[in-house]
Amino acid sequence: MKFIIHIVWLFLLSPFVLLADGEPKKDTTRLKYSVAPSNTHEHITITKAQLVILVDSLLDLPVIEEREIELISYYNSILNSNETHFSIPIHNNLPATSFYHDFDESTVFSVTPDIEFPETQVIKIESDSLGEYHHPIIGQVNSKFGWRDGRMHKGIDINLNKGDAIVAAFDGMVRIAQAKGAYGNVIIIRHYNGLETVYAHLSKLKVKPGEVVVAGQLIGLGGSTGRSSGPHLHFEVRFKGQALNPSSIISFSENKTLNDSIIIKHSKYGICAFPSNAVLHTIERGDTWYEVAKRYGLTMKELCVLNGIDKRYYLKIGQKLRVN
Repeated sequence: MKFIIHIVWLFLLSPFVLLADGEPKKDTTRLKYSVAPSNTHEHITITKAQLVILVDSLLDLPVIEEREIELISYYNSILNSNETHFSIPIHNNLPATSFYHDFDESTVFSVTPDIEFPETQVIKIESDSLGEYHHPIIGQVNSKFGWRDGRMHKGIDINLNKGDAIVAAFDGMVRIAQAKGAYGNVIIIRHYNGLETVYAHLSKLKVKPGEVVVAGQLIGLGGSTGRSSGPHLHFEVRFKGQALNPSSIISFSENKTLNDSIIIKHSKYGICAFPSNAVLHTIERGDTWYEVAKRYGLTMKELCVLNGIDKRYYLKIGQKLRVN
């Protein structure tokens, strides 16, 4: 398997990796192992395939430090056994160790202030180690991201029938799976790239907090719990608590991602995301939906669909619109 090859290289190169930028900083947020962990820590049971995903996610980190090497070594040691299921300790900041300090299973979101975001960062959303995207449920979009009835609608509503299967969009770990106010029965999955996806108004929950899931795995059944006018899936994509427009990342007409990576940008209008291959137009004084669409050979409807918003949305100077 590919992770075995990576592990060999990691141990051969580890002295150079660890000393290239000096001694690694002390990290007290994750347990370290030189031997099997103590039974005093909380554990979860996962399959061999799920453990392989965890190993691959560690190998995909931008910087692999001593603690990642220790985890990979420990995971590999138990993978060599003949067992099909393993009991491993829960690590409070796994996955997405680069972006989160904890793995809070009670707070829906802890929103990072805009000022703490870099101006621009690229996030990979599909790769060999991250896995491939699966559409949560195929259906008609009833409500888009944006202002609705005087309040911000921070997701996409997809029509469904009560009891329809809802699947995970990406590989990850379930952070929340319970009833939460207006969301009703909601599942929040943290992914290895730092994104979180939200699946709300479910009638049944099929996973538990701390459970490792793979893209396309059944996680719940559609419903109308919480603040809901009828059966639908309220689907959100978030990064560090900030809501991103799902239509800027996913094509809800073709049921696939728009690109294998996205750019998350800090602008004066808030945090936004768009495919890294997108062509953007910056709104100037006097620009209208019609003029921008005409300039790039689009219809107004096509321009609105590209940006996941309605033409009644007020354009602001400096705002960026996707035009391809």
